[in-house]
Amino acid sequence: DTAFMFVPSESVFAEIHENFEAIVHKAHRARVVIVSPSLLMLSIQVIQAILKDARMREQAHLIQGEVIRLMEDVARVDERVRKLQVHFGQSAKDIDDILVSTSKVTKRGQKIEALEFGAQPDGDAGADASRTPAARADTGARVADSKTGQLRLRVVEGDD
Repeated sequence: DTAFMFVPSESVFAEIHENFEAIVHKAHRARVVIVSPSLLMLSIQVIQAILKDARMREQAHLIQGEVIRLMEDVARVDERVRKLQVHFGQSAKDIDDILVSTSKVTKRGQKIEALEFGAQPDGDAGADASRTPAARADTGARVADSKTGQLRLRVVEGDD
């Protein structure tokens, strides 16, 4: 253990160190530190830092264990973020696919909207269906084949 011997005057402290060197050496061998008012607080702070360092060294294994557990948590968070990134990527791809599909549906709708369908008389519907496309073309209507069947188109002349 170490003890502090407080000398309440800076001049007395200086006198001891200048003229009584044997006393200073004897105090050091006995683990007594002679301190003046200006050195007392500094000495106390040094001792506190030494004690804190000693406590940290005593508990270094606990700190290392906590660091290991912290690194495991960080690795787990990293893994989960990477999985989430994959899910976000898949979601973005799905949204792009949906946008492509809606674009195609919109274009088809616009094409259908651009078509004008002629009204068929009720009695003529069965007879017109049995006629060939060439025969139907003679009546002034155009017939177009599509994936869903035949469409009747009526050409409207503009008054330009």
